[in-house]
Amino acid sequence: MATIGKTLHIYYRHVHIKADRTSRDPGKRRPAWFSHEGCFVNLLHTIRADKLSDRVQITIVYDGTPDDFIDDFSSQYCVGQTPEISLQFIKAGSDINSFLITLYMARTATMPQDDLIYILENDYLHQHEWVSKVFELKNSGIVFDYLSLYDHRDKYDFPMYQSLTASLFYSPSHHWRTAPSTCASFLIRKQTLDADYAILTSGMTDYYFFSKLVGENQRVLLTPIPGLATHCMEGYLSPVVAWDKLAALPKDS
Repeated sequence: MATIGKTLHIYYRHVHIKADRTSRDPGKRRPAWFSHEGCFVNLLHTIRADKLSDRVQITIVYDGTPDDFIDDFSSQYCVGQTPEISLQFIKAGSDINSFLITLYMARTATMPQDDLIYILENDYLHQHEWVSKVFELKNSGIVFDYLSLYDHRDKYDFPMYQSLTASLFYSPSHHWRTAPSTCASFLIRKQTLDADYAILTSGMTDYYFFSKLVGENQRVLLTPIPGLATHCMEGYLSPVVAWDKLAALPKDS
């Protein structure tokens, strides 16, 4: 039996949340239970509870100053925690700049070419066992270049996707489908990041650079069924999962 992968490097893009629900992205419609802190604690909690938690490394890419960070909710979770959390301060000033800087950090980091990198925004919730299922997929022999843990509701509901076709796969405990695009939170091998870096950093939005990568360059993007994570946007949550229960702060947080 083949050995299970190597390391998962999470680059968690975050910025000071002065009013939590409205300061960073006032135009986004959020579920009533949403908070950025809930998403962050959920990430730590689901990793910590996973049998492969020792394979995960987290870097918070913080768009702000050290003084901002001390006043941010995330600071209280970054001392003496498992998995170990490192911190990188950046001066981005916008979401696109933060994304580009984070990609550069991941590309220039020293790691094996087959390691997985997870570029992650700060408004995602995750299901339990998502880490093990990611390594399970990586070890399954199923071919993919990009992986999103978000099962896009719009791919089922929007008229523009009525004729969308997908290939279906299964690993030992989950189903996966091909998708034409996803958001700016995705997993990628280091070698693929190196190969596709010019497209990813071209300045296009996520929908358009994935359309180029998947539609023109024949890259394979997979998403899980049901979703192992969700973008916390009202009307766009990954279906059939009780995300409100996962959003509740655990008692040991």
